[in-house]
Amino acid sequence: MNITDLKYAGILSVRLERFTVKAHNPYRANFRCPICGDSQKNKTKARGWILEKENTAIIYCHNCNASHNMRSFLRFIDNNLFNEYVIDSALEKGQRREIFQNRHQEPIKPLDKLRMKAPNFRKKGSPLLKIKKISQLNYDHKAKIYLQKRLIPASVQYKLYYAPKFNEWVNSIVPGKLPTIERDRPRLIMPFIDKGGNLFGFNARAFGDDELRYITIMLDDTMPKMFNLDKVDFNKKYYVTEGPIDSLFLSNAVAMAGADGNARGLENTENAVFVFDNEPRNKEIVQRMERCLDKGFKVCIFPKKEIVKDINDMVLNGTNPIDIEMIIDMNTYQGLSGKLEMAEWKKVT
Repeated sequence: MNITDLKYAGILSVRLERFTVKAHNPYRANFRCPICGDSQKNKTKARGWILEKENTAIIYCHNCNASHNMRSFLRFIDNNLFNEYVIDSALEKGQRREIFQNRHQEPIKPLDKLRMKAPNFRKKGSPLLKIKKISQLNYDHKAKIYLQKRLIPASVQYKLYYAPKFNEWVNSIVPGKLPTIERDRPRLIMPFIDKGGNLFGFNARAFGDDELRYITIMLDDTMPKMFNLDKVDFNKKYYVTEGPIDSLFLSNAVAMAGADGNARGLENTENAVFVFDNEPRNKEIVQRMERCLDKGFKVCIFPKKEIVKDINDMVLNGTNPIDIEMIIDMNTYQGLSGKLEMAEWKKVT
């Protein structure tokens, strides 16, 4: 298989559920199809395949009959990964051309440009290496089941981690940060990673209702409390949500933990759409939205018929994420029109 397709098959191995390499020559790998979700009744079903054909990867599902090459498959499940693939593919083709043109000169090493430099946060001793990604957990793990119940797509679960003993893990990073307790509980970890791949903080959610739901810990106080900073494209329209989980349902989004309407850490704010929880009775949220409008930012003001609290609730109520983006776009306001719509929205009826 060509180098680029093989590289991205390796990346997918930690992102797709029940991924198993069956053979290397020709390459064959099996996984649960993220397009159709495979079987909802039997979580052991894995009917998606990566098959090598004429030195390229073909992705096929025996359940939904979806058929893609690696390029179109990545575009379907992760637009940022697709963009990286396009660059790497062009680089590989360019190298082949250079090798052909200079075949009588001293040969270059074709893998030099393709060798990946490991992100800084993955270096030896990184806090994230001490815990597992959600995508690496067994299908019947309680954290995995929790995300499935919230309908969080398998294609984005690689962004989230599971800390089985949260206080112990935090104290291994910042000694004495949290009290040592006998009943150390697990939490869902949503890491804050910058464009250089450096971990600078994280948001942690409890699985139980009898403890503080969210905890945010910063390792670098000069950085904004922002999730998905490493993946967002500020050069096109992007969404700014209140919570990391809500951002996972949108195609190009960041989440600002404790968002207060300030744009610290954001770029090209003319492309930003702030999406707050749909709570007109919540004075704090109303104030945040008003601050954004005062600064000239675009704000989503949900129509009154939407009685759900946030984006995840909309998904749980059966709204397709693609339709959610359309709802947001159709209800985005700015300036005076935003203030007039806001005055209507916050009226308690």
